[in-house]
Amino acid sequence: MSRVCALIRHPTFKEGGQTALAVNYLRVLRMIYGRDLRVIETTGGLSPIKSKYGAYLTEALITAFNGCDEIHLLNTNKVLPTFINSLLNHKRIISYQFSYLPKIHGNWEVERVIIERDSNFVVGSSRRIAKLFRNGVFINPPINIELFKPRDKALARKLLGLPINGRIVGYVGDVDEKRGFDIVVKLASDVNNDVKFLIASLHVDNASKDTLRTLAKAIRRGNALLMLREAPIWYVYNAVDALLLPIRGDYPPTEPPMTLLEALSSGTPVIGSLSPSMVDYRGLYIGVEDDEWDDVISIISDDGLLRDYSERARDYIVKNNEYSVVVNKLKGLLQRT
Repeated sequence: MSRVCALIRHPTFKEGGQTALAVNYLRVLRMIYGRDLRVIETTGGLSPIKSKYGAYLTEALITAFNGCDEIHLLNTNKVLPTFINSLLNHKRIISYQFSYLPKIHGNWEVERVIIERDSNFVVGSSRRIAKLFRNGVFINPPINIELFKPRDKALARKLLGLPINGRIVGYVGDVDEKRGFDIVVKLASDVNNDVKFLIASLHVDNASKDTLRTLAKAIRRGNALLMLREAPIWYVYNAVDALLLPIRGDYPPTEPPMTLLEALSSGTPVIGSLSPSMVDYRGLYIGVEDDEWDDVISIISDDGLLRDYSERARDYIVKNNEYSVVVNKLKGLLQRT
């Protein structure tokens, strides 16, 4: 019997971005292989490696010498493991690519060639990632639709200590202007009605002094509500009337943004930019041009529009991103190749 391994760097539920995608794909692999799957945490039991390339080399050696016949590379480095395995003993390797190489990685053409050459196939978490590779395949990223699902809004607000009445617009993610955080706080500081802006998962990454001053102004006016304590993030999606994702360009490095998938699965209407990183989900969220963000207040007042996007989004995620759906697609692919 062949030995199947899945390599994952940080298998913790709290991590966002690529780790969250990797954990969800790992659950899919467990559903396919059961107890026959060996999960290898590439950072487990190791002293911290300060050098990025030292960590990559460690992952490569773990991949090469673990005695596995089939290897699934999740949120690990792909280039060195596939290259070393091709030199020593070419094994069946399936790579999972969660970032768009031309925008995120230097020397991306070289990386693409190595990953493509030494992987049986590459699972892309978006269509444009999959199209980078000759053997790339797009499979909708799995999402836990039982965790991220529609719930009673009033109850969610009560649990989070939020105002029961009035409109609340949500923002989930780092304080980062590449994510459009400055757009969110400007809207919050300028609004003159009972709309509140809930800002959750605060982690300061990239914000100018002007943006922070604008945030302070919005807080003083009572328009910005900060979720400083740790709380189940799925209730945040349930509590808000809409989620803002004013992402600039190709940011973030994880594609698609996990906040987009979680909100759509929760039946939360999303008002987002036309970022290429979200192109697979156009039509499931309300797209806004760069110069039209002032329209957000009127958009969240349209109950019929929000309801339509809520139902459409949840229906799509259940049919395309639910674990068992992804299991069937990946299992069929593994059997054919």
